[in-house]
Amino acid sequence: MKASHYWQFVKLKATGQCIRETIANAREFFLQQFSATDDLDAVPELTDLQIQKQLWQLRQNGEAIAEICLRCFISNQIEQTCYQIANQFGTVHGFRYHDLLIFVLNDYIERHQNQSKFISEACEILDSFEPERSNLATWTSRKVKQNRELNAFLLEHGVYLVSDWAILNDTSPKQLERIYAGFYQTAQYSIQQTKNLLEAYHAVYRMDRLQSRLNGSKGQCPVPSSEQLQKIYEYLVANHAENHVVPTAPTNILDKLQEMASRLRQYRIQARGGKSRQISLDQPNLAINPEALLANSENENEAFSFLAAYRQQFEHCLEKAIAKVTDIRHTKLKQRSPVQAANFLIGLSLFHCRGQTMAEIASEIGLEAQYQVTRLLKLKELRSDIRREILGDLREEVIGLVKFYAEPSLLSELDQKLDVILQELVEEEMECAEAESIKSKGIPLQSRFAVRLCKYLQQLR
Repeated sequence: MKASHYWQFVKLKATGQCIRETIANAREFFLQQFSATDDLDAVPELTDLQIQKQLWQLRQNGEAIAEICLRCFISNQIEQTCYQIANQFGTVHGFRYHDLLIFVLNDYIERHQNQSKFISEACEILDSFEPERSNLATWTSRKVKQNRELNAFLLEHGVYLVSDWAILNDTSPKQLERIYAGFYQTAQYSIQQTKNLLEAYHAVYRMDRLQSRLNGSKGQCPVPSSEQLQKIYEYLVANHAENHVVPTAPTNILDKLQEMASRLRQYRIQARGGKSRQISLDQPNLAINPEALLANSENENEAFSFLAAYRQQFEHCLEKAIAKVTDIRHTKLKQRSPVQAANFLIGLSLFHCRGQTMAEIASEIGLEAQYQVTRLLKLKELRSDIRREILGDLREEVIGLVKFYAEPSLLSELDQKLDVILQELVEEEMECAEAESIKSKGIPLQSRFAVRLCKYLQQLR
């Protein structure tokens, strides 16, 4: 990496043009600290990681200009990461690297003290950086590729930034069966063959991956080695030879795994609202999602109207399900104990709207231990009941929308696949709420589920 990357700041102008600005005091500071010169591509006898550790430590000690040097480096790495993504996918999927920069290149160097609460992507990257665990270039690239808005944009263009092997790692046989049966309408015999292959992959590759992570290895999932492919082959022969057509060579197994991952990838893109490689609703084996339902409409405004109506219906069904399930639970508790019923609503509010822990809630409502709060709230059961209510209501609402916006000939196709798509969308929403409830401590929860629940609880007061 060039030494100048530690004092050249990459930023976007209001016109969207990407420019480099030399930060004079950062340049002077860096040259003094590391005895570098302008004409050197790198600092003699020091790696980037060593430089970053020193700058990071100086920042920890209150040296503000050291932070500026690191933010300059991050800005260059953000630009490079966006360029790499666009170079790999942009030509085929119709975007340029400038289209990506607007989501992540949002840092600016303040000339004067500013009390703004805005936290740029670069500052978030730097705040979460641990030099003992990673170098800043790798960490920046990873965080950019995890950016929510960037990934939403890429999904809209049919790009899902997860490796084939990571997709296979986190797909269960049960999920695979549901996707292949409901989404692709695959024959049961073929589904069983694919499940057997996924089982063998998990038994060999995923176990190796888990072991390597326990040993401290990190990074992206690599392509299965020849040895791993041979073990997968042997697993299939030993466990499924009677009812499975085992590929004749490890390379055939690799092809089959990549084919499986490709189908799962296309499903995830569709389920998350991205573009499919196929756009005609008349083609067989095509999944349905809200963004694709009117892909062939001659009136683009009609498609946007449908999307707006769909999102509105989702919000309505979520609010309706929260109110119904919470009210039923509250009524049942009230029949047993009015005090418990009141504590149930207070507990929900303290947990979701204030971010308090179960132990803190126990103290607030007069219980002795946090497990008593867990039993009272039963959050997993609550979310499960709300998920079921949403699915029931949303299906009817979406069918009604499609009848209004789409051609009658599309309805039978939609009816066969809608359950799978809606289930994935709703499950993703509720999984987000569950993950947030585990991680978030001390601050109000921000998931759509939590916000709507807090709004309902506020109305009850």
